[in-house]
Amino acid sequence: MMQEAKKSCAGKWYLPAGRMEKNESIVTACEREVLEETGLTVHCTTLLMVETAIGSWMRFVLTGKVTGGRLKTPADADKESLQAKWVRNLDELELRAGDIMHLIEKARSYKEARSLSDSTWFEDQLPAARPYSRQLLRLVIVIKKKATNRIHILLGEKTAWHLPSCEIHPAKSLHSTLRRFMIDLFGAEVPPHRPCGILSVEHDSSNGKDGVCLTLLVAFRAPLEEVPIIGKCVWHEITKELGDQLLQKVSMKHSTIPLHVIK
Repeated sequence: MMQEAKKSCAGKWYLPAGRMEKNESIVTACEREVLEETGLTVHCTTLLMVETAIGSWMRFVLTGKVTGGRLKTPADADKESLQAKWVRNLDELELRAGDIMHLIEKARSYKEARSLSDSTWFEDQLPAARPYSRQLLRLVIVIKKKATNRIHILLGEKTAWHLPSCEIHPAKSLHSTLRRFMIDLFGAEVPPHRPCGILSVEHDSSNGKDGVCLTLLVAFRAPLEEVPIIGKCVWHEITKELGDQLLQKVSMKHSTIPLHVIK
């Protein structure tokens, strides 16, 4: 934990955090903020969660391993922070805000799962380096065909087959964008479905582009035969191996990177 130096919250405690700088990757930003605010160098190992709110605000939560540096003391205080320390009991501290409590619990659960070699959790995964000029939502929509008991995914076609994608609305929540896009694909009476977490995050601002693409897993409860398509898409049968992998991600709580939409 780090103790804030900013006038608005000086003396209160928070996780290392901050805004990304121009042409900076998500991982580089994370490692820089940790160094500036705690004095420690870290190697990021995985995304833990993605949080979104109204508009273009996103928070990428990562964890990693300390590789060097020296924990910041009050003698090292600067504009970035007053000090940093390892904390077991958060009740000892006055927090800047309580919006980090669920992040800390997620990190603790992740660490315990890794120590137990729990294979039901998602594999370590960092954002992939791919540039985008806008904030995009890509969907992997899965459904089971009753007649064959095989898994299908939805594909669209413009110049080539692709997963359905849309721009995240800059003035609404991601859930609102998802709801509108599903209506575009399946009509106003979209059968019951649910988002099952993030499969990947793609971002690369090294060439001046500062967009991002979130790939979200979505599952229908109804069989394929009961879900008509109105958009220019088709259901595509995938291999049994891939289908089993996607079903596992749908059915297991911790098998994808969590998406938290802040209202």
